[in-house]
Amino acid sequence: MNIFERAKSAFVPSYRPESEFALTPDKNKIEYDVREEKEEEAPARVSQSIEENLAYIKKRFSYPLNNDVVIRELRMKQGRRAFLIFIDGMADTMALDGYVIESLLQIPYFADGEIYKYEDEIAERFIAHSQASATEDMEAIIEEINFGGCGVFIDGFKKGVSLDIRNWGHRQIDRPETEQTIYGPQEGFAEMLRNNSALVRKILKTEKLISEGVKIGAVSKTRGVLMYISDIANDSLVNEARRRINSISTDYIIAIEEVMQFLEESTFAATTQIMSTERPDKVARALVEGRVVLLLNGSPRALIFPTTAFELTHSVSDDYLRVPYANMSRIIRLIAIFMSILLPGLYLATTLFHQEVIPTYLLYSISASRENVPFPSIIELILMDLSFEMIREAGIRMPNPIGSTLGIVGGLILGQAAVSARIVSPIMIIVIAITGIGSFATVDYSLSWSYRMLRLIFVALGSLMGYYGIAIGIFVYSLIMGKRKSFGVPFLQPLPKALSRHMSGALFVNAIWRREKRPSYLYTKDDKEEQKISRKWKIK
Repeated sequence: MNIFERAKSAFVPSYRPESEFALTPDKNKIEYDVREEKEEEAPARVSQSIEENLAYIKKRFSYPLNNDVVIRELRMKQGRRAFLIFIDGMADTMALDGYVIESLLQIPYFADGEIYKYEDEIAERFIAHSQASATEDMEAIIEEINFGGCGVFIDGFKKGVSLDIRNWGHRQIDRPETEQTIYGPQEGFAEMLRNNSALVRKILKTEKLISEGVKIGAVSKTRGVLMYISDIANDSLVNEARRRINSISTDYIIAIEEVMQFLEESTFAATTQIMSTERPDKVARALVEGRVVLLLNGSPRALIFPTTAFELTHSVSDDYLRVPYANMSRIIRLIAIFMSILLPGLYLATTLFHQEVIPTYLLYSISASRENVPFPSIIELILMDLSFEMIREAGIRMPNPIGSTLGIVGGLILGQAAVSARIVSPIMIIVIAITGIGSFATVDYSLSWSYRMLRLIFVALGSLMGYYGIAIGIFVYSLIMGKRKSFGVPFLQPLPKALSRHMSGALFVNAIWRREKRPSYLYTKDDKEEQKISRKWKIK
């Protein structure tokens, strides 16, 4: 492929239905080639001999080298042997002592040929625990042990019993860290998967809410749930999300941010195509709209897909404020976003190429402030912007009290010292400060990274070609954004429908009683979110 074809493929939208997923009203059938399937090895099975089971377990868990692996051997009535295995610190030892070991030791009569000779009877009649299941699959039991459960093996039985007795230390439910709001719920996700899914179910009390279990990572087997509302979400969207998650081939997955990079279509794009949030109420609203959500054990954030460029700029507080207040807040955020991206580039373009647009007295002031500055404007701006980014990174990595103090004091001292030393001009300090404040107004943290990268591109274009360079940059970036998709949904939706209510809702906040329809580009099974007349009362 030559350079012209590469440029054409980068900027010109090209849709190939045979290779790219597009969200449609019809169900998406997942096709595969059976010739690519590999014959899997037969899974290990539980043996009737307790000696074989014990030797296999010790070998798999490197016992006794692993000193946090506990194997407890028992002598049941009539001399029948058994043993339990669990990982210390992940299992609830009090539940093991009171509901498992004590129950096994008190089985009334246990001999060959008698009534208590079936494996399922042990789990059904004698183990006093809510989640116990008998299985022949040794791998399933080992996976449960690695996840904080317990395995029970009894001599003469060809099934083992897996117990869900997880009780490891975890962070309690607290306020969201990065998505704080004055109004609305104040609960945020933590690292426990079941606690996170329960927070969502506490809001959406319906049996149609599906929590489909997934496992990612061939070795880590990190558990998660794919959540959607079955009578709202499009089947093709659910199938595509399931297909992408099940197609992840890696050994270890630690955090949900890694899964995001596996799932998004354009990894090297400046803007993320998947929304992440730590708020259960935001997840609940996304599910009601017909989207799909992924929760992962060990991660305090959820992934929402598909998403659009406009939705990444929305704040959760917009749903709880009155319409005039929410619209004012959204307009201020949009202005802050544009200023954080374009203000430095526009300043350079104006001072270097288009001085005629500056009022005369302001031009005199700018010239006087730069009279003794030895560096060109572009070097001056890059130095101050780099210094600001260094202060931001240092503040993030310092403890909270020290970090906030470092950001304020460091910025004041650095700016004042730079002006006093005549390294930069005061007007440049103002430009960088406004740009930094605008970047902090961004709702999504990953989106702020995108804006910081774009700011440098527009600085280069503005310093080289003035307003024309900035216009070319906006045009090219719009083409690139127009080509992007998020799970089959064009990233700039609903921009083509300029007169629709969805477009007005993307820019401004509609009244809560005017949100009758779900987003049309999601092709939901039920597009009606509320009745046409939802306020069924009249003003007398």
